[in-house]
Amino acid sequence: MKKYIKLIPVSFISIAVIAVLSIGYGFIAHGVFTLRYVFPVNFFIGMILIPSGILMMFIPSVYSSKKSQKLLDSSTFVERSFDDREKRQKKARMILWLGLFNMIFTGLIQLLLSVII
Repeated sequence: MKKYIKLIPVSFISIAVIAVLSIGYGFIAHGVFTLRYVFPVNFFIGMILIPSGILMMFIPSVYSSKKSQKLLDSSTFVERSFDDREKRQKKARMILWLGLFNMIFTGLIQLLLSVII
């Protein structure tokens, strides 16, 4: 669980970067300073990250391993495919948690701003 907690600063950084880019897009598209695109774009990014993490978890490791690798040591195909599957699933869980954190924190920020403003 500790490694997922370390994703919180990454989530805040990605929310901030996406917010700056969407503010820039709003300024270019409308010619005025607008916050219209900040929250929908952050929710959309989270919505894209969550299914991609889930799909990445279920893709067979046969398709993601290196085809040109030869067995030069005493390992078997099952051992190597297990390692590949573990690495891929770890990466998929990180992407899934990052998407969840992005959506949760974006929602909390939007709720907080609606109470303040």
